[in-house]
Amino acid sequence: MTWAEIKRAVEQAGIQDDDQISAIECEILEGDKTFQKIHVGNFVKLSENIAESVIRAERTSSI
Repeated sequence: MTWAEIKRAVEQAGIQDDDQISAIECEILEGDKTFQKIHVGNFVKLSENIAESVIRAERTSSI
């Protein structure tokens, strides 16, 4: 993800200016450029969601 994509995804995840972020995890070539927000105590961890096309491809290749 580019910095612009990260900023956009953080805003879409509903992160506020005073939220404490402990980690941002991005998928390499497999992400959908959106973040799942996970609360870890008083901190927030952001994890990029895997793209639906990658999930579908993995399902069909494992059959």
